[in-house]
Amino acid sequence: MTQKNQDNFYDGWLYHLFVDPVLHKARKLVHGQIKPGSSLIDIGCGTGELVLFLADSCTELVGVEASHAMWAYAHQRARDLRLRNVRFIFASGEKLQDYPSDFFDYATACMVLHEMKAAQRLPVLREMQRLARTLILIDYRVPPPVNFVATICRLIERLAGSHHYHNYLSFRQSGGLLPLLETLGLAVNREILFFNRSLHLIQVSGIPKN
Repeated sequence: MTQKNQDNFYDGWLYHLFVDPVLHKARKLVHGQIKPGSSLIDIGCGTGELVLFLADSCTELVGVEASHAMWAYAHQRARDLRLRNVRFIFASGEKLQDYPSDFFDYATACMVLHEMKAAQRLPVLREMQRLARTLILIDYRVPPPVNFVATICRLIERLAGSHHYHNYLSFRQSGGLLPLLETLGLAVNREILFFNRSLHLIQVSGIPKN
């Protein structure tokens, strides 16, 4: 299947320089939710920062990225570090036929779903549900809190470009993560608020298969 390139102007080293450091707390929270020796697939892995952060804890890690610039950056970092338990795939998250159902212990998506078109979100979550019995999702809380951090987050989303901002607004208007999970019949097992309550980590475990 040919993968359509979805690069943005900030993909690659710019994202790694300015955004990855801000999301360090998110990576630590994900690390705290997974058991050592597990396998994990990260949808929309970006520069690979989360996958690389977990490389010492997991036996097998796969990062999936639809931006060629992001994928190339992550792939080169893994090669430079000579990590044998890490693989980066240039693909979208809707169909990953190379992996059978329940192949991974965890599937993660960190600050990804709000970037997608509305029509992509449920297919991606269904595929994550197929691949792993525990999902860990991090994204904006909806409705957002009324504070300085939430205001800055919205400004950053606007600066990312009109296409990106449109998807962000549709994510907010549709209610964020919780309605998506409700549509799939999934119950929240754990929720952690952070970044001045502007972001939340949601874990869904024991997922019923459709």
